[in-house]
Amino acid sequence: MTESYQPKILGFLCNWCCYTAADSAGVGRYQYPPNLRVIRMMCSGRLDPSFPLEGLAQGADAIFVGGCHPGECHYQDGNYHALVTAALVHETLARLGINSQRFLIDWASAAEGPNFVKIITRFTEQAATLGPLGKSEGIDPTLLREKLALAAATAKDRKVRMSLISASKEMMKGADFSRSTIAGLVHDKCDKALTELIGESAP
Repeated sequence: MTESYQPKILGFLCNWCCYTAADSAGVGRYQYPPNLRVIRMMCSGRLDPSFPLEGLAQGADAIFVGGCHPGECHYQDGNYHALVTAALVHETLARLGINSQRFLIDWASAAEGPNFVKIITRFTEQAATLGPLGKSEGIDPTLLREKLALAAATAKDRKVRMSLISASKEMMKGADFSRSTIAGLVHDKCDKALTELIGESAP
């Protein structure tokens, strides 16, 4: 029997909730795949859009971002802003022809160790099914990582940053935090800058 692919997953976890959930899962001896390599952040809102793109460019097969449940952020609204950042990452991946299932943002409170285990187990299985970066996309992985490195640099561009700030402000003003609405805002605000720097979405 051929062993399933073991994906390399990079995780950015909020210190107060998701990281603590991961720690409590370990203390409680819950079993989950060892594929996740964790970077602890004080808040998911501190996630820079270049981080997931750079992670994929440097060898990860998938990226996970974990934070507090919406409305429970220790810094009031950091996880809402993380959703805006995540929408930009998904928008960028679409333009590069990369499967959107390689990037996930989800929530687990400090007391939800078992929930964290379920999220990571499911995401690891999903990443394993997709295989190495480039396989499910049908794109040469070396070329794809080169494009990702360029996209990571592009995410730091002033035009993109200003557009992202505008999307965040409009999100907070409208108080509609659904992922579909946020994705639409990011697309509308960042489309021109991303098209200039990266190109149109892949067919």
